Amino acid sequence: MSQEVTAGLFTLGVPPEEYHLPHPRLGLPVILLVRLVVLRAFERLRESGCSLATKEEDEITADLLSVIENDLRQKGSVRGFSRRTYEIVTRQGQVANYNRTKLRKAPDLRFKLRNDEEEPRRVLSEHEGLFVECKRIDRNNSAGSEYCDDGLCRFVDGDYAWAMEEALMVGYARARTIAGHLIPAMNQPERLERLKTAELPRPVMHSDATARDCAEVLHVSRHRRDFSWVDDKGPATDILVYHSWHACG
Repeated sequence: MSQEVTAGLFTLGVPPEEYHLPHPRLGLPVILLVRLVVLRAFERLRESGCSLATKEEDEITADLLSVIENDLRQKGSVRGFSRRTYEIVTRQGQVANYNRTKLRKAPDLRFKLRNDEEEPRRVLSEHEGLFVECKRIDRNNSAGSEYCDDGLCRFVDGDYAWAMEEALMVGYARARTIAGHLIPAMNQPERLERLKTAELPRPVMHSDATARDCAEVLHVSRHRRDFSWVDDKGPATDILVYHSWHACG
């Protein structure tokens, strides 16, 4: 056995011929369902009197997870999202980046479909699912430096969702909008290059992606990725990053 394959077995736990990259696309229906779950969780928080305007980023994310796990997934109150269809939603579960030079990357949330097939899927299970990065956007946390340079870039660099072709950014917005703040920030020449942007955010044209009382229309951008996958799986393909912004002012 070659040294390269031995390294792959040691670091990934599965022979190269037993998994494919990229992993199968989740598809827009999964993205829209997760967005609906997040929307419903925000509704529950507002109904409970939770003051989103005064909470820090980690507090909001922790509150969302509590509602999603303890209420929505357990009760199955959002059609298609239940204990039978999704595994436990995790928060800041540590994962390795694409070449295992970083072993403690911690995406804010991960949604993973439950697999009831008899045959194991040809994927790396620990790197499968919808990885979510959450960022606050306000006067002190800009759409450029915080949301893009400290959030979105992690999907481009292969820190999160490196085996997937879709990911989700959730924005906790305070008097900030995608059109007025995110797109101008992303459209700066140096940031276009940094994020390897192939397509700036555009609205998703679907009836379930429309704006809500406290949320903007769902947007999507496309980004190139410069790294190569392990085990001679070839250059990483582009990634679609969805942007779901929610009013937290």
